[in-house]
Amino acid sequence: MKLQNTLLSISGSVLLFATTTASAAPQVKHLAGPAEEIQLMQKAAPEAAAIVSKSALVPVNLSDSSTWNKQLLIDGDNPKVLLFSPNADQWEVKIKANNHNKSLNLKELNYTVSETLFGMAEEKFPAVQYDLQNMTSGRYQFNIKNLNKSKGQGEGYLLLSGDSPYQLSSFTGKHGYLVGEEVTLFANALTSDNSFTMVKNDLQLIQSANIRITAPDGNTSSRTMFDDGFSIDKAAFDGQFTTSFVAQEPGLYRIQVEAHGLTPKGKPFFRTIEHVVPVIDDRLKLTSKAATGEYVADHKINLTFSTQQMNKAMSNSRYRVIAEVWGQGLKGEEKAITWLSSIVDTKGGEINLQLDDRWLLSAGQSQNYSLKNIRIEDINHYISVLEIDQLNMRLPVVSEKSARLFDGQITQSMLFGNKPKSVAKNKAAGGKLMLVHGYCSSDVWGSQQGQFSNSVKFSDFNQNRSHDAFAQRIDTFGDNYPSFGIVAHSQGGAAALHLYSYYWSGLDDAGSGRLIQSVGTPYQGTPLAGNLASVGNVFGVGCGYNSNLTTSGASSWLAGIPTWARNAVNYYTTSPTTKWWRPDWCQIVTDPFLRDPDDGTTEKHRGQLSGGVNRGHKTGQCHTDGMRDMAQTKDSGRNSTMSSNASR
Repeated sequence: MKLQNTLLSISGSVLLFATTTASAAPQVKHLAGPAEEIQLMQKAAPEAAAIVSKSALVPVNLSDSSTWNKQLLIDGDNPKVLLFSPNADQWEVKIKANNHNKSLNLKELNYTVSETLFGMAEEKFPAVQYDLQNMTSGRYQFNIKNLNKSKGQGEGYLLLSGDSPYQLSSFTGKHGYLVGEEVTLFANALTSDNSFTMVKNDLQLIQSANIRITAPDGNTSSRTMFDDGFSIDKAAFDGQFTTSFVAQEPGLYRIQVEAHGLTPKGKPFFRTIEHVVPVIDDRLKLTSKAATGEYVADHKINLTFSTQQMNKAMSNSRYRVIAEVWGQGLKGEEKAITWLSSIVDTKGGEINLQLDDRWLLSAGQSQNYSLKNIRIEDINHYISVLEIDQLNMRLPVVSEKSARLFDGQITQSMLFGNKPKSVAKNKAAGGKLMLVHGYCSSDVWGSQQGQFSNSVKFSDFNQNRSHDAFAQRIDTFGDNYPSFGIVAHSQGGAAALHLYSYYWSGLDDAGSGRLIQSVGTPYQGTPLAGNLASVGNVFGVGCGYNSNLTTSGASSWLAGIPTWARNAVNYYTTSPTTKWWRPDWCQIVTDPFLRDPDDGTTEKHRGQLSGGVNRGHKTGQCHTDGMRDMAQTKDSGRNSTMSSNASR
């Protein structure tokens, strides 16, 4: 039950499976774009969010005994063992190699030990690190004994890692599921020879693989993974192992993928990967036979179709809707016209999208219009609760006035609608540069605020927010000013992009310059999110799991962010200074979970935003204070550049 109690709750009255906010939601935009962007708005490929592991995270349970024993595999040079547990100072660790008759206490080995921290941003958990310099690849018997039973036995994890070039890659069939759906898992081996190429199973790198499932109620089960070409496995012996299970209840499923085998040099291969999969009991049923359109303003056609909530107990009514508009040419050929999207409120059962008739005019003469590939997603995870292949459209005749006034140019009104009069801003001077922090963060801009002229600081410290809830809080704070630009750290960059994409705010009234600038934002997620959920569970504290920061969650969110919004983002990434005489990590305990280069939280390649403006990568800087190099928010030169170029 710890997992559910610790991870389902998101601070500030926002629950992972229900959306409530401290104030009314801001006015939504009605998004659209040219037909060539339709591919960008389609669901992300699951394999694009694959997690890659060069380590193994092994659960330790002393609940039923004062000792724990397990044979584990270690390969590669410079092996490291990390122990996570609230009771680590009361645990004695011993290891025994298969070719040794004597059990070796760690104190007798050539080793170094240090206290360290594992975490993402400001949320960190203690760990004991052992560097074992004289251990060779092989099988080792690990023994952990609780020396003080009166202080409780509890749970923990051992993390094993080394310098082997072989890694494990794994992804889920999709980011999240509905109750009753089949959850699928895929895994294969990679070699990190700068290409991260898949290793075919004829090399027998993976000889066996399985998953360990912890359901929302705390019950555990396991499934074997297969590469035999049967059932859901696509091809026999292609190196990709597959398995599945049915999600029977809503909540978070913690899934560990475990793979064993041999490297081509005969050394043992042992890797694990942690997934956290959200499952919701929320689905809609289509009740309309067509989407009906009527003019509500010049050029603007309101499209309406109806749905019904299948689970009457659900209180959700806000969803992200994405659809494609298609027509037929005069010869009957199919013609893609535009895509539409918005965040909608379905309290009355109706879905409302807005179509600008200038998209119809730009496509030339067409007929028999329809909405295709409609997906309606919950606002916290972007899990589809209803997908519709095609829905006919009943549209009014395009007005002669619209046809006469349209000059063929794409306008802002076509891309995100007309600004409601209720959100019109005061055009007087007074715009600000807003400094925004990230997930579970303290005051990262702190003493640096003086490096930004005419700035204000957004403060929602040590909280866990979905991108949508985070964006709404930025908007509420921004209502104090006629306009603002944003400089953001970590998740704050994604929240700012979400705000600009979906809601009218002071960002839309900012002057010339860079509208959104970010440092260290994991636009494509971070593998730490799943591992942090597992490790944090044994400590029973922390900010908790954030769906939008996982690799799969981030890719699902990005699959609805339009090009024009991405173009407004200027982003920076960093990594530590590389020296020949020391490892290139920011935080040694997170390094086994991340692909180099990284800043201790965000991998460089997952910090990229397609369509955004990459302002460069700088070494010698890490994600936050407490890591090996300087915190990236403390670069006075970059801060000065961002300040002088910012919109306000």
